[in-house]
Amino acid sequence: MTCQDWLDVIGKRKIVNLVEKDTKKFERETFKDKILRQLEEANRSLDDVASETGFATPQKAAQDSPVTAKPSTFAEKLKENQLISAKQDEAALFSADVLVSDDQYQAEIADDAIAVEDSQPLAAAVDAFKIRRHRTSKAALETDESDSLGDTSEIKNLKRVTRQSHENYTRSAKKKSKKTAGKIIASVVLVLFITGGATAFFGIKYIKSELQPYSLTDKTVKAIEIPAGVSSKEIGQILEKKNIIKNATAFQYYTKLNSLTGFKSGYYNLSPNMTLKQIAETLQQGGTAKPVEPILGKITIPEGYTIDQMADKMSDNVATKSTKDKTPFTKEAFLKVVTDAAFIDKMKATYPTLFAALPDAASGVKYQLEGYLFPATYEYTKKSTMTTIVTQMIAAMDQNLQPYYDKIKATHMTVNEVLSIAALTEKEANNDADRRNVAQVFYNRMNVGMTLGSNISILYAEGKLGQKTTLAEDAAIDTLLDSPFNLYTHLGYGPGPVTNPSLSAIKAAVEPTDNNDLYFVADVTTGKVYFSETAQDHQANVQKYVNDKLAAGETHQ
Repeated sequence: MTCQDWLDVIGKRKIVNLVEKDTKKFERETFKDKILRQLEEANRSLDDVASETGFATPQKAAQDSPVTAKPSTFAEKLKENQLISAKQDEAALFSADVLVSDDQYQAEIADDAIAVEDSQPLAAAVDAFKIRRHRTSKAALETDESDSLGDTSEIKNLKRVTRQSHENYTRSAKKKSKKTAGKIIASVVLVLFITGGATAFFGIKYIKSELQPYSLTDKTVKAIEIPAGVSSKEIGQILEKKNIIKNATAFQYYTKLNSLTGFKSGYYNLSPNMTLKQIAETLQQGGTAKPVEPILGKITIPEGYTIDQMADKMSDNVATKSTKDKTPFTKEAFLKVVTDAAFIDKMKATYPTLFAALPDAASGVKYQLEGYLFPATYEYTKKSTMTTIVTQMIAAMDQNLQPYYDKIKATHMTVNEVLSIAALTEKEANNDADRRNVAQVFYNRMNVGMTLGSNISILYAEGKLGQKTTLAEDAAIDTLLDSPFNLYTHLGYGPGPVTNPSLSAIKAAVEPTDNNDLYFVADVTTGKVYFSETAQDHQANVQKYVNDKLAAGETHQ
């Protein structure tokens, strides 16, 4: 085997090793391209070594004869090859595997040498190849040092610029990411705030709506049964089912928050236009054992009203604040009932004690029933009539007089006389204490044979009682008026009551305060009553509390 053959074996083996290493690194080249490229480079390198060491083929040696070749041809060619190899190695990500270290290369030569017979020529050739390869590589690297430094500086600058660009991009991306995240968070917070606010707004609005009456316009009255032992929640469910309230839960929480308890069983007349408070208060009062006719409205008769004044109140439904909401009754219907002789006879038969001393129509009274209709508030239903309303008023008077019938009989007075004193007392004083003293003054005057001397009776006879009059008109009454109600000229109580008195005035007439006074006068500015036993003291009080204040222009309260 010739040296050339050994060199071929060694070169090919080296090529295989280099291919195996470079195959793993040149990932962008196919395996086939790498093999072909590296074989070509190895053949060129071996040809150059062979021509230098004299192991070339005869033809090759003849062509490259030292006689004709220039001394520098080999070095230049070797440098050129090394430069090409260095550029290729640098293109392959600056791999240093092509420049094999001395130790590694020695190991490879040793492995190759073991595979063949011991041969001195082969050993010499290997040594020469090793030395020259090492020198050639070192020279090529030194020669190309300046170029490599330049390339390295450019690469470093490129890497630095690339790194800075990457960092700038990263920072910019982070800023954009943070900015985007901030916008997202702000949007989410804004959405949550708006959603929460809207929820709270509509929630409060909903709660307020549920607490309102079921219907502000529906005044229909319904009979609702509340069983015994039910809770507020169950009551709410019953009312909601009957369309009295909007929401049972709202009713339950409303009663708890306002500490409304003690609801009683029974039948109740409730309406969809009632508030939760009105319903709760009604349930606390207690219902009836059986259903009653639903209440449509109410009529209120103030204390001390005359029958003429009552007639004007018959059409006023006080159950609502609206002045347009009227009762089904009229003034004319009321006056027709109270003057109906058949009706009066029926009432006399029904309430004999009350009407035992009822004045006759020919006695000079304006209305026989004047003073016998108790002032109070009366409810009416769909079945109510004007006759039933007046009947209720008479029944209420009889009911309030029940505790006093025996006392009246014991004093040898009639109910008509007591009601007459009570009617005058109602108008002469404005509090219970003064009324009791005034009633006693009337009794004192009658006991000594004096007239009652009341301005109230004359105003009634003139048709002015209950009307708004000035102090001058009150002081200028006609004490000589020809009327049975002129108690300046007629002794006694008069034909009958001039007003329909309150229970307070009735009590004052039945149970007066004991005194010796014969006179009284009321302060025209305060209404306070001043009593006196003598006419002289009385005139002094009149001058002080009436005349002087009228002269000063002080107004009546």
